[in-house]
Amino acid sequence: MEMDISELGENKVKVKLTGRLDTPGVGRIETRFVAALVPGARSAIVDLSGVEFIASLGVRMFLSAARGLHLRQARLVLFAPQEQVREVFENVSLADIITVVDDEPGALAALTA
Repeated sequence: MEMDISELGENKVKVKLTGRLDTPGVGRIETRFVAALVPGARSAIVDLSGVEFIASLGVRMFLSAARGLHLRQARLVLFAPQEQVREVFENVSLADIITVVDDEPGALAALTA
């Protein structure tokens, strides 16, 4: 699992994830992912177009980050999940808790909505 973070300005970042959010993948990035967003209350859009698989630990990582950000008046928006990842999100009703959109412009718009 690889993670790249780029600044979007005004305390906003874009996170690009590539690989598998299985147990080893989450283990490699979770601490850095949460630390990069939550303590500084940095709203984030997360590009999932390169994520081919997500396990329950990956869903938990997103929920934990979203909760922490919400407490600090910041947001987490996920975008461009592959079909298999989207199916997992639908099965666990993730979109009821975290905004999931199809593309980057939609994710940026959701941050300001």
